[in-house]
Formats: sequence, C-alpha cells, structure tokens
Amino acid sequence: MPDLKSLLKTTPKYVSLLVKNGIVTVQDFLQYFPRAYEDRSTIRNLDELIFNEKGVTATKGKVVSKTIFQRGGRKIYTIKFVDAAGMTGVISLFNSGYMAARLIEGHRYVIVGKPTLRSGKMTFSHPDIVETEAPEEEIIGDEDDKPYCLASSSASPAPLDCSPFLKGANLPTYNIGRIYPIYPELNGISPGWFAKKTWDLIVHTGQYFHEHLPEEFLKQFDLLGVVETIKNMHYPESTEMQKKAIQRIFFDRLLRVQLHALMNKAAYQANYTASGIMQQDWEVVKNIIATLPFTLTNAQKKVIKHIIDNMHDIKPMLRLLQGDVGSGKTVVAAISAYYSFKIFQGQSVFLAPLEVLANQHYRTLAKLLLPLGLRVELLTGSLTKGEKDKIKSDLKQGKVHVLVGTHAILQEDVDFQNLQFVVIDEQHKFGVRQRAFFKKFASPHILQMSATPIPRSMALAFFGEFDISIIDELPVGRKPIQTKMVSEKEYIKIKPRILEKINQGQKVFVVTPLIDESEKMEELKAATVEFEEIQALFPELNGRIGLLHGRMKSSEKDKIMQDFKDGHLNVLVSTTVIEVGVDIPEATIMIIKNSERFGLSQLHQLRGRIGRSDMQSYCFLETKNKSGESAKRLRAMEESNDGFKLAELDLQTRGAGEILGTMQSGESDIPLHILSDLKFLEKVQ
Repeated sequence: MPDLKSLLKTTPKYVSLLVKNGIVTVQDFLQYFPRAYEDRSTIRNLDELIFNEKGVTATKGKVVSKTIFQRGGRKIYTIKFVDAAGMTGVISLFNSGYMAARLIEGHRYVIVGKPTLRSGKMTFSHPDIVETEAPEEEIIGDEDDKPYCLASSSASPAPLDCSPFLKGANLPTYNIGRIYPIYPELNGISPGWFAKKTWDLIVHTGQYFHEHLPEEFLKQFDLLGVVETIKNMHYPESTEMQKKAIQRIFFDRLLRVQLHALMNKAAYQANYTASGIMQQDWEVVKNIIATLPFTLTNAQKKVIKHIIDNMHDIKPMLRLLQGDVGSGKTVVAAISAYYSFKIFQGQSVFLAPLEVLANQHYRTLAKLLLPLGLRVELLTGSLTKGEKDKIKSDLKQGKVHVLVGTHAILQEDVDFQNLQFVVIDEQHKFGVRQRAFFKKFASPHILQMSATPIPRSMALAFFGEFDISIIDELPVGRKPIQTKMVSEKEYIKIKPRILEKINQGQKVFVVTPLIDESEKMEELKAATVEFEEIQALFPELNGRIGLLHGRMKSSEKDKIMQDFKDGHLNVLVSTTVIEVGVDIPEATIMIIKNSERFGLSQLHQLRGRIGRSDMQSYCFLETKNKSGESAKRLRAMEESNDGFKLAELDLQTRGAGEILGTMQSGESDIPLHILSDLKFLEKVQ
C-alpha cells in the first residue's frame, strides 16, 4: 500500500512534523479528529448576517470593485461585492496580492468567513473564496443578481441554501457548502492544511479501517459503522451524522475503558483463594457498634453489609466507597477491619496519601480497636530505621493486626502473615501500580474511599471494575455549613465575627487559588501576599497565623497541619493542598479567596475541611464579581451542601476533568452529552 507521504502528496518536512507528533500511518492521520466544526452548508444574503450571525458563515456576491493602498509597509486590498439583494459587502486582504488578483470584477463568488460590521458594511477578512457559475436554465430571478436556484422537485424558488455550481465541479467543495472541520494546530501545521489533506484522503478510509463490532451489535445500539464514522468525523453529511459519528468514537473509547477495567478485575481476582467461611456472624458487628459513642447512619449500616457480603464471596472485593467529607467512611472501614480479624484472623492495611492523614487515621483506629484487642501500628517515612524494622518484623509474624501508613507501606520488604483487607483513602491519589502492590498477598479485599462525589454516569464510565457504595447521610448532630458569597469589602467586615470565633477556641482556614500548575512561583507569591495581608488584618494574632503551600516539603506541610490541629495556630493561610481530608473539629470558618476560579467539586472539597463537629460552621466565598456565570456557580454553593448534586452541576458546566482532577482515567475529554447519557453508558457497560 502507498505510504503516508505519497498519499498526502506532501513534503518530507510535513511528514517529519507528523511523525514527531505520533502520526505515522494513514490510520493515525485519519484518527486526528477536528476539535470543532463550522456549518458552511447554507449560503445567506448579507442582510441576514448583520444581527443574527456571530460565527463563520457563507454568502454569495458579484465583485464590483477592487482597491489597494499601503499602510506601514503593508498592502491592503479592499474588494467590494454585491449580493443577490443588492447589498454591498467587503473582502479585506492584507499582503495577499495573489488572492486579490484571482478575484475578477463581474464574477460571482461564494465567500466563507467570520464577518464583522465595519463602517456599515459586512466585512470578511481573509475568507475562503470559491468562484461560482450556474447553468442559465436553473436560475430564476434578476439576470444580474440571480438570487435563487430552483430545486428539481419544487415549482417555487428556494433561498440559496442549495448547492450552487463551481467552475468545473459541483459544490459542495471541501471547504464550502458543507459542515467544515476545524483541526487543532500541530507544530506549525495549520488547521486548513489538515482539512484539505483529510478531504483528499478520506476516499481511502475503507482500505485502512475494518469493522470490529458485529453487524447485529451495530443495529441493536444504533451505531454507525467504523468507515462511516471516520468519514463523518471529518466531513459530516449532516449535523445528525456528526453527532452519531462522535457517539460511535466515544462508544469505542468507553468500551476500551470498560474492557481494560474488566481485565484488571479478572487478573486481580484470579489470584484469590476464598476462605471457605460462608456463614456471616453479625454478633461481631454488633459488639463493635456497641462500643461507639455515636449512632451509625442507615447509609453506613448498608455499606457495612455490602462489605461483609463481599468478604464471604468466592471472589475478592473491589469496592469504591463514596461519601461526602465527614460522612463516616473511616468508621465503616474500621468496623470491617475488625470483622476481618475476628472471622478470618486477617490483617488490614489503611493507606493514606499524606503523613498527617495517616496519623489521623492511626489515632482514630487505635482509639476504636485497641480496647477490642487489636494491635494498630503506624508506618511512615519519618520513622527511624529501627522503628520501621520492628514494625515490619511484627507484621510478618502476625503480631500487628492493622497497619496504617503512607507510601512507606509499598516497599518490597513489607510482608504480612495474612493480609485480608486493604483500605485506600483518597483513592485518586494512588495509581493502578500502587494498588497492584497488594496483589502478591493473594489478592486481599480492597476498599477504595473517595470524598469526591462522582455522578453515577461518570462512575459507570471510569470505575467499571468496582462495585460502588455511597454514604449519602451525615452523622446525627452535624449542622449544614452556612455558605455566603462576599465581595472584597464585605470580607473585611467579617473580621469581628472571625475574632469572636477564635476567642472561643475555633479555627479559620483562608484558601488562595493556584491559577496554573506551571506557575509554582505564582502560587507561592499569592499565598505569601495573602499571609501578609491576614497578618496585617489580625495583628492580635501575631505568631498564631500559619502559611501552607505546595512548594513546601512534605515534612514541612505535615508540621504546619499538626500545629494547626494541636491549637498552636488559629488561622491557616493555604493553597488547595488542604483538600485531602484532615479532621480538625475546631475549624469552623473558611474564607476562599477568588472563589470564582474554582469548580464546584473543588469548592465543595475545600468546604469539607470545616463542619466536622456539632458547632455551626461558615464558608465565605470571596469574589470580585457577584454577577455573571461564575456567580451562578457560587450561588449553587450557597444553596446546597449536597456533594453529588454539585458534582452533577459541575459535570454539566465544566466537564469531567474538573471532577476527576488527578484521577487517572485517561479519558476525561469525553463530551458532556456522552457522559450525561446514562442509557448510552449502560449500553457500553
């Protein structure tokens, strides 16, 4: 078969640029899809464009004059044309003598571009232009203007949205008279170059793409075939066909995600040896629940049943537990670890992304499980070698029943006597490889916990290997956080309330945004400036205001958080590094600066750092603009504390990437209308 260079009829330079960007074969080239489309299929008169047209459009007219003048060394060509209704338009060209020379007075052209109204005339700068010519018998109207073409099946004139004629070829051509693709620019290769070369190449689609789905499958799910899909991704026959092509592309992507997930699940479960203990013992659960100083919610009880059912199954558990911050996920996991120990003599691991969070889990679990006879140990990078070696030795001998830690657990010399249950907190902070570490211990049950609410449609799309449980109730006695949008001036006015709360022993978070991941110095500057402003605003708190940002070492961040937790600091100025769930019950006020820069899911995650006790908590969303689109999102925060409701809204307004954040899905560019279509996603699954 011909190679890419000969098929494209291009130079080695262009081929080299394509190869550098991973486009090596014809298949690669034809899977470099447009980022957007322009509807150039309808030709309109100029008077239709003045008030109605905002984007690229097409019109038709006869050139009546050409002028040229120079400005600052640049030649500016002004070509006037008259449309079918007698209205004058302008084509403006800069240093484009070749194109200007091709436009001949008295000849008619189709002009495609984004018009602007200048000096009362619709003006097209550097549009696409094609000369037209039509057989006399098919034209009606004035001889000079010829405003209409006549469809063969119609006895009345139709507006100029039917195909006019090119000299030597019928419209539509590749860039006029159709839906036109707009490609991402690639290392200096223009979108127009891709459009022309793809048009030349799509006739070969059938030679390079073969259907991998059965015919009956395509009919059942109303999917385009792969060849029609590729053609309509580049040059759609209609808007409807464009949508169907996009649907097929993302059906295939999601199908790959699902198949990969199922393969991962099968590979993990293949290494499992069932305990053989089929009888559940709910007295064990009742015994530990009786020791709790609070009442479990119905949602917590339901999840505990899910987990215990899985523990007695013939396959290891892979379960994702979702629950808003403060909903009691850790208690559910602790009860499950106790059950695993009592019934299966199993050891458990609690894996956390940060040392301060691991310390928090350790204290919670030790308080709950030590009185019941379980030994709980903490393994982190800050321990001495001797301390680590002692814990590892006891762990291997089965003397440690619950191990809590950070990445320090994921070392080759960490071994277990009978690892049965693994809890991974803030699961999106850990990759597949890190989770796979535990597979060598006969595939223990895995419970992954997330405080990031994920809409059901996204959960179907991205977490296919997991069964999903949700805790959708907050513990009894928790008060909803009161959230209010404030201007900069209003923010200053809340100082007395903040001081009053601090004097009562309560604590305050002040959060500044990270504008861009690449702007680490900007992050430091923003946080430092805010820190200085807070110090100036609260001179009474000298030495009791802390600063936390992403450029600090992990040990520094952990110390600051611990000082804040222990009461050595009253106010913590921070970037978004506080998102992960450290529990500070005394924190009751949060001020989020420039809150319009955050998505709803991230704002909700941040807000979850407060409201962790029975005290009333307050979140102030400081913004420069209390109107407009961003204000609508902030008002949603004022009106709701429901993380799942806010996540659904975030999905509609900002896309999957905002919710997924650093979750390693690899497919967060899937369009909203696909991710929002539950029936479609269920078909894929």
